[in-house]
Amino acid sequence: MEDPRLPGTWWNDTSLVDVTATIGAEEVAHRAAQALRAYWPHLTLGVALPNLCFCPEGQETDLRVTIEQAASDVGVEEEDEAVARLVRPLLRPFLIGGRNLMEPTATASRAESPAEPNLDIHALANMLARLLPADTPSAIRAAVDSLRAWDQGRSEKESSTPDSDTKEQVEATSGRKAGPTAAPALLEEPLNALESLISDWGERQLAVAAGRTFGQNRISLENLGEQFGVSRERARQIQVELEKKLQLWLHSDSGRPFLSHLLAVQDLLGPVATEAELRQLHPGHELTVPALGLPLWQLTASLLPDRTWTSGWLVEGNLDERIEQTRAELTRLCGESAPTWAEAVELLRQLGIHETAAEEWLLVVKGFRVTEGHLLPWGRSVNDRAEAVLMLVGRPLAMEDLLTRLDDGTALASLRNQIQSDDRFMRRDRDLYGLRRWGGVEYLGIREMIIRELESAGGEAKSEDIVTTLCSQFDVSDRSVRAYLAAPEFERFKRGWVRVAAHTETGTADYQPRRDVAQTRRCFQTGQGTWWYRLDVNGEHLRGSGFTIPAGFAAHLGLAPGGRLELSHDVGDIQLVWRNQPTCGSLRPLLETMGAVEGDHVFVAAKDGHLKALRLAEEPGTNLTDTQRALRLMALSGQVTEKDMPAVLGRRIGLADATTMDEVLAHLRVRGDKDILELLREQYELSGATAPDEEPSVPATPEGELSSAAPPQHSPSDPQPTGDTAAEAKQSPKPEFRDPAWDEEIIPLLDEDSEADLIHLAQAVASRGKTVPVFGFELGEGGWQADFAWNQDTAKVAVVPAVQHGRVDPEAERRDAAYRAAGWTIRSAVDWLAHLDELLVLLPDATPGN
Repeated sequence: MEDPRLPGTWWNDTSLVDVTATIGAEEVAHRAAQALRAYWPHLTLGVALPNLCFCPEGQETDLRVTIEQAASDVGVEEEDEAVARLVRPLLRPFLIGGRNLMEPTATASRAESPAEPNLDIHALANMLARLLPADTPSAIRAAVDSLRAWDQGRSEKESSTPDSDTKEQVEATSGRKAGPTAAPALLEEPLNALESLISDWGERQLAVAAGRTFGQNRISLENLGEQFGVSRERARQIQVELEKKLQLWLHSDSGRPFLSHLLAVQDLLGPVATEAELRQLHPGHELTVPALGLPLWQLTASLLPDRTWTSGWLVEGNLDERIEQTRAELTRLCGESAPTWAEAVELLRQLGIHETAAEEWLLVVKGFRVTEGHLLPWGRSVNDRAEAVLMLVGRPLAMEDLLTRLDDGTALASLRNQIQSDDRFMRRDRDLYGLRRWGGVEYLGIREMIIRELESAGGEAKSEDIVTTLCSQFDVSDRSVRAYLAAPEFERFKRGWVRVAAHTETGTADYQPRRDVAQTRRCFQTGQGTWWYRLDVNGEHLRGSGFTIPAGFAAHLGLAPGGRLELSHDVGDIQLVWRNQPTCGSLRPLLETMGAVEGDHVFVAAKDGHLKALRLAEEPGTNLTDTQRALRLMALSGQVTEKDMPAVLGRRIGLADATTMDEVLAHLRVRGDKDILELLREQYELSGATAPDEEPSVPATPEGELSSAAPPQHSPSDPQPTGDTAAEAKQSPKPEFRDPAWDEEIIPLLDEDSEADLIHLAQAVASRGKTVPVFGFELGEGGWQADFAWNQDTAKVAVVPAVQHGRVDPEAERRDAAYRAAGWTIRSAVDWLAHLDELLVLLPDATPGN
C-alpha cells in the first residue's frame, strides 16, 4: 500500500480526493483490489463494497459472492482487474476537487491569499450539493443552500468591484491552469468531445457499446458473440476492456471536459429527473452519435457518475427507495386534510423532483390522485378512496354524489355496503354520509333514533316532541316517524306519551323481527335443526364487497339493530353489523379458499361464534330438471320420493306439519322464494300435486353436504290461496297519476327479504294509481296493528300480518275480531294479492294534492 508519492499511512490520513488527484483513480482501484484480495477474501461483495448496490454495475453483479469468488471467475492475470472493475465505480464522487500532492503549493500561504479560501468554499458547496442524500434533514439542506447562495453573492460582488489586492491576485494566477475546483459547466458542443474516444474503436467495440454499454435494450452476450463469431466470454471481455478504456478516457486530459459536462448535467437535473428533462437540457443531446447510431442523451444517461438510469428515470441511489421515501412523505403531508397541489409540488421539490416532472413522478409512486387542485391519498380499497373524497369536500355527501366523485367503476350497492360497515364513516341523514371524526348526530334509522330520543328523555317522551325533533334534524317525514311510533315495540301508556315496550327494552330480551327465520327468503333448515342462509355468489362477492342479509336470519344469529357480531371462519374473521340494515363483511377470502365462482350457491350458518360455509356448485354436463334445481336451491341434493316431497320440503322451510305441496308453495310464496316457486310451478301448480300409485321419485343429483331428507310427518292440511295477480297488475295500463309517497315513504321502508309480499302488493296497488295507505296503523285502545290501512269514509281496508301456517295465535285472532267489529275488511298481503281486483275496487284513486 505504501507509495513514495503519498504520505505514510495515507489510507488512514489522506483525503481520497487528494489521493485520486495524485496517483489516479485507476491506481487507487488496483491498490484497493489488492488489499481486498490479501486481507478480506472471505467477505461478500455486499459487505466489502456496500455502495455497489447503488451503481449500475453493482445492479448487474451478484453481491452475495465473496471477493475470492469474484476474482476466481476470470483468468489468473485478470484477478486483480476483476475486483478493481468493481471498485472503480465507487470512486466517481472523488474524481474532482482534489489536490495533487506532488505539485508544489502556491507561493502565497492560505493565510496570505484571499482567493484560495473562496475557491475552497466554492468547491465545497458544489460537492455537498451533489452528494447530499435524498433523505437529508431539511435543516442541513437549508444550510448547504445558504452556503451556496452566500458564495454566489460574494463571487458576484468581488467580480463587479474588485479591489487592488484581488486584481493583483487574479493577475498573478491568470496563467495558471484551471484546477478541478472549478464548478462544472455544460459543454457547448458535447458531441465533439467524444470524437477522440470513439475514433479509435473498432467494429466489435462499437457494436458492444451500442448494444450493451449505452443501449436501452441490452443485447445478450450470446447474441453479440454469434454476431462476430466469438464466444460469450470473449464478448464479455471486449465489454470489460471497452468500459475500462472509457473510464480511463473520462479521467484523462482529453476526456475530462466531457466528465465535467456529465457532472454539470447531474447538478442541473437534481436527484430525480426524467429522460425528457435530460433531452431538453442541452440542444446537442438530441444529436445522433454517428458511429453508434444512438442519441447523445442516451450515452449521457449511461455515463452519469452518480445516477441510476432505469424505467425512464435518472435517480440518485435506488429507484424503489426513492419511491418509498416519496410515498411516506406524501402520506404524512396528507394527514388529516387534503393539501393543495402547490404544497405537494413544493414537497416534491425538496425531495429533488422538479415541478415539470412532478405529475409523472406521482404516477410512478402510485397511491395518490390529483383532484380539484388537491392531492388525495388514493388507496386500493373503496373505503380509503371514499374517505379521501370526503376529506377533500369537507362535508357529508349523498351516496350517488360520492360515487360520481370516485369515478372508479365501483357499483353503488358495493359502495353503500362498504361505507355502512366501516367505523370511519357516519351516516348523517337518510342518504348523507360523512366522516365520524367530524362529529355530529348520527342517523341510525327511524326506529333506533326514536329509542335514542326516549333514552335521552329518561325513558319516556311525548310523541309530538319526538316527531318534531327527528323531522327538524333529519330529512324524514312526520308520517314515517308516526308509523314507527305505532309499532308494537313502543308502548302508549298515556295520551300522547310513548316509551319502549317492556318486552323490547334494550338488553332485556332478544330482538324480535317482523318475520322469523322460518318466514325469511333463502333460509333453510337441515335435519339437525341448523338454519342456513343461501348466498348466490356474484361478481361483487368475489371482488370483496359486503352484502346485506335478511333481518330474520340476522336476528336468528343473535344480532339486533345497532349491534355487531364477530364470527371466525376457516381463513379469518368477519363482522356482521346492523346499522340501518343487517350487513355482512367481505367473504372473499373464504370464497377463494372454497374455489367459489360466479353462479355458485354457498350456504352459511353460525354456531358457537364460528361461521360455517358449504359450496354447492353447478355440475357441468348434468341435465337437471326444474324440480331438481329447486331442491338444490334448498340445499337438497339427495333422492326424494314424490310421496315424501311435501314433508321434506316443508321441514326445510320451517313448515314441519306440511302434507301437501299446496301448503309448501303457499309458504314459499309468503317467504318470497320466487326462484324456487318458478321452478316448481309447472309441476305442482299446473298439473296438481296428486301422488301416483307407483310413488315416483325425483331422480337423485350429485350428493351434497347439506342433503337431508327427513321422514314425513302428517297433520291436517290448511291450503293457502294461490295465484299471481301481481304479475297481471304489471301488465295493466299505466295510470295517469302515481302517488310519489309510494316511492318515498312506503316501499323504501320495506325489507326486500322479509317483507317481499308487502312490496309486491304495494307495487301492484301503486301501479294502478291508488292512494297510499297509513303505514303502521293501530286500531283502538288495544293498538291492533295493520301493515297498511286505508281508513276511508266509503270503506275501511287493512293489510294485516299473516299468521304462520299451522300455528295458533290468539293475539292475531283477537286482532282480526276487533277489526271486523269496527267494520274493516282485512286480509294478509298474500291474500290481497290473490284478490287484487277486489282490493282495487275498494281503494280511491290518487290525485295530485290529495
